[in-house]
Amino acid sequence: MESKALKIFRRKMANPLHWRKANQIFLAYTKTDLANLERTTQLIRDLASELDVPLTSDEQTQAASWLVKQGMDPQSRRDRMTLWKKSK
Repeated sequence: MESKALKIFRRKMANPLHWRKANQIFLAYTKTDLANLERTTQLIRDLASELDVPLTSDEQTQAASWLVKQGMDPQSRRDRMTLWKKSK
């Protein structure tokens, strides 16, 4: 079950007003980074901080695990757009 904070996080990620900031953060990471749970958790922390959504460490780990399973390449525009659509 998804927590209220994660729902807010997803809504803000899907909001076109915030997507530009999220894209800039994604571009700072590589596909290898997003295959590592610790680095992906750091990405989630960066995004949560930028979107001003307080997430617990469990919520960060849950979001990071989901993102690792997606196998996305943050340098790929197509992968970022796919992630944006999934976050809606």
